[in-house]
Amino acid sequence: MSKGQDDEPIFVRSNWGTSRYVYNPRNPVGMGLIIGSLLFAAVAMYSLRASSSWSEDELRDAVHVAVRDLEATPRTVSSWTGSYDSMIRDAVEESGEGPTSGGAVYVDEADDPYDEEADPSVDRFQVTAEDVDTAFCLSVSPPEPEPALADIEVSLAITVVEGRC
Repeated sequence: MSKGQDDEPIFVRSNWGTSRYVYNPRNPVGMGLIIGSLLFAAVAMYSLRASSSWSEDELRDAVHVAVRDLEATPRTVSSWTGSYDSMIRDAVEESGEGPTSGGAVYVDEADDPYDEEADPSVDRFQVTAEDVDTAFCLSVSPPEPEPALADIEVSLAITVVEGRC
């Protein structure tokens, strides 16, 4: 008498030297569980990737929210609190517009100290993120004060232009 597929158990002992049970691909339910597990893993990996990388719209919204927050109240600048680039990076990351985890934001000073044609009344910063080709150029006024032991309070005015500086 031959065994039919309905007689196959859903789980069988592994043939790889362990005493674990695995899904049985000869049983229709076991095959369904194998396919379902693979689909679940693929969807989970995709959503994990999507929640940890920036999109262009998220970066745009985060930069505009950060600029609005930075301009809203005077900021204290000192040798202890960091420079404008760290202040901008923190504001973009805290905007609540980006990915839930991961996704680095980069803020680089775009001014060349040897460029005689550069506007001395502003400091320019370029904001970029991983996985996004779009960049934003921020012109921050007044220029960053020289490092000092005393705290300096500044009211920032920031202009945002989409594109590299």
